[in-house]
Parts: sequence; C-alpha cells; structure tokens
Amino acid sequence: MSFTSQTIIGASRTFQFFFSEAFLGQHFEAVELEQSDPEPGDLFLFRLQSPTGRWCGAHVGVYCGHREIIHFEGKIPDSCGPHKFLGSWEGVVCKQGQGPMLRSRSLWRVLRRRGGINRTLLELRVREAMDTDPPPYHPTRNNCVHFALHLLGLDRNPNSASVDLKLSMG
Repeated sequence: MSFTSQTIIGASRTFQFFFSEAFLGQHFEAVELEQSDPEPGDLFLFRLQSPTGRWCGAHVGVYCGHREIIHFEGKIPDSCGPHKFLGSWEGVVCKQGQGPMLRSRSLWRVLRRRGGINRTLLELRVREAMDTDPPPYHPTRNNCVHFALHLLGLDRNPNSASVDLKLSMG
C-alpha cells in the first residue's frame, strides 16, 4: 500500500469515527457518567482546541478500569517546520488517572461499545502497549483513534484477534 493510500484510508477511518453518527450509533452508545460508572473499554473523547479556543477535533482515550485511562499521542518535534503535520512523530503511550485527565482536558463524550468488549483482550493489549516501545504517531495513519480501536479489537490488523469492521465512507 502506498504512502498516499495509507494516509487516505487512515484519514477516512479517523473522519468516520468522529463525524459519522451512523458508524458511532451502530457500534457505540453514549454514556452519561453522572448516571453510570465507566467500564473498561469505554472511550473517553476529549475536545481539542486551537490556541484561539476553537474546537479542532478530539483526542481519544480508553478506560482501563481502576480509574485509569490509556491514550496515545504524538510528541511534535520543536524543529520540524511548517510541514510538521504531514510526517510521523515520536509516539507516546500514557496511562493516567481518570481524575487528573478530566481536570486537564475538556471531556466531550464517553462512548461504550454495543454488545460489550473482550476484557481479557483489552487487558492483554493495554499491558502490551505499556510494555513495548510505541509505534510512530501520524496524524492520519496512526493516531489516538487507531490506537483505541486496536485496544478494543476493532482494528484491521491481521496479526491480532480483531473484528473486521467495514469503515469505508458511505
């Protein structure tokens, strides 16, 4: 697969995840934390804001249980110039307490997988993510959405015991 097609596929998966209510409604349901405690596998979506305070996307973390959220982000190099959003960066996997994460970021919504998740697979993948060097981060090909879907077994990695979801547009 070429660089261009990987970028387009990755961008379309990310776009569909955030903006396709049909996709979200088919696979996830919104959860109100005031009415329900989070469960392992819940997706926490946090608003990303520009320096001027405008909404410019979201960051996704996966609730692991024990009031911890795991997430993946990129460490943007200081000296990468105006094209910094076109390349890969150092990937960083973090596990944070739910309280500090909610205080430091603006929660948009919490989503729960319809039909539940395989908790054993989630625990295995969280341990693996914490114990291995993270892959490079790319804004469209390998980002927090791809990481979260992988943890839940919803990726298309042929080497994992995953569910093959059709994530095409339309």
